[in-house]
Amino acid sequence: MKTKFFNYILIIVMTFVSLNISGQEPINDQLKCKEILQMVSNSIQKNNASKFSFKLEVNSEDFNEVQNGYALIKNDQFYYITEEREVTSDGKNVWTYIFEDNECYIDLLTDLDNTINPSEIFTIWQNGFKYKYVSNKKTGNDLIHTINMYPQNPKESKYHTLIMEVNESKKIIDQASIKTKDGVTIKINVNSLINNPEIKNDQFNWNVDKYSDVDVIDNR
Repeated sequence: MKTKFFNYILIIVMTFVSLNISGQEPINDQLKCKEILQMVSNSIQKNNASKFSFKLEVNSEDFNEVQNGYALIKNDQFYYITEEREVTSDGKNVWTYIFEDNECYIDLLTDLDNTINPSEIFTIWQNGFKYKYVSNKKTGNDLIHTINMYPQNPKESKYHTLIMEVNESKKIIDQASIKTKDGVTIKINVNSLINNPEIKNDQFNWNVDKYSDVDVIDNR
């Protein structure tokens, strides 16, 4: 369950790095937010691939964890690594390698609970949310916008509130705070972004030879 939970979280990270959204707030708010978010989405979509480093904090009544790592995205394929796990996906399969247990779990991406396929990151937010422009501030030379998002149909959504800090100067989501209905708060900080990084041909496939001594649990 924990493996699936963190797959869910990192796919959210990928989603917020490049975002496309629409809603039903007053027209001025709607146009302002859409323009800002579309700017970030356009900046990311023009890349063949992206690499970003992140800090991830997960807090709930009985669970608190902080993870640092980096992620690679190319089309519907993704890879990320933190202190405790390495996750690889070719867009269909997901290999989650837990270092401490020396175990790798294999799942179909479509079977993982509460996940979306990263190939949908540019369209998934076009429906289902309303949003509100909150404020802006200068941090050094950067202009940061704060935008709140709320489900249009709260009863059907797992989210309660999403709060994003959008860096207009760097065209990136600096921070996203996600509050779920079950009391979990997920805070994501994107520390750096590299456009079109060099990626190995086999980056998004599990290397059987490299991990020949790892116990594999195939859930497909």
